[in-house]
Amino acid sequence: MSTLFFDLDGTLLDTQAGIAESIRVALSELGQPEVSDQQLQQCFGPPLRVSFAWMLNTQDQARIAEAVGLFRAHYLEKGIFNYRIYTGVRELLQELTQQGGRAVSLSVLTAKPQLQAEWLLEHAGLAGYFSAVHGSEDQGVKSDKSTHLASILADESHQSTSNWVIGDRASDIHAAKATNSRSVAVHWGYGDHQELVGADSDFHIASPQDLLPLLDL
Repeated sequence: MSTLFFDLDGTLLDTQAGIAESIRVALSELGQPEVSDQQLQQCFGPPLRVSFAWMLNTQDQARIAEAVGLFRAHYLEKGIFNYRIYTGVRELLQELTQQGGRAVSLSVLTAKPQLQAEWLLEHAGLAGYFSAVHGSEDQGVKSDKSTHLASILADESHQSTSNWVIGDRASDIHAAKATNSRSVAVHWGYGDHQELVGADSDFHIASPQDLLPLLDL
């Protein structure tokens, strides 16, 4: 049995518009100047606290927490609805979970807060494909994917003989390498080509269907 750990934002769902909208609202309420699209691009994937620390140029945890609180207030009311499922993702998940298919178990590994991740997957009609959703907790706990995945794999209930991490950012690839898992960089998400190549992923795919032949190795 192999376990496939899918990233959420930028891999399964394009949530960029809603996240960008909520970041801009939070920064505006803090009296910060408008950020460019290029600056925002760096915020899709890393933990939210890391992104706000960078954008606010501060390590003041109270200031960062205030920004996160403003973001979440807007995101949970409006921004969270502004997403789309990437083309081909639902079809991929259907094929992976069909009876008589490959011996795989599907999970989600995301820096997004647990309840938000679960809500999005339910709203998008994708929750039924996954046996587990591993998100972060309050105050940034479990937002580092490398340590989070290591903890999941160390649990005695995890019985997979091989593990794969599929994601669009270097942090996904680093988590795979830190846990001796196979890594698959997806090139339809938020990470640019240079970032993903630099992360030295085991495999690179341009569309969801490209994953299937790799699993037959």
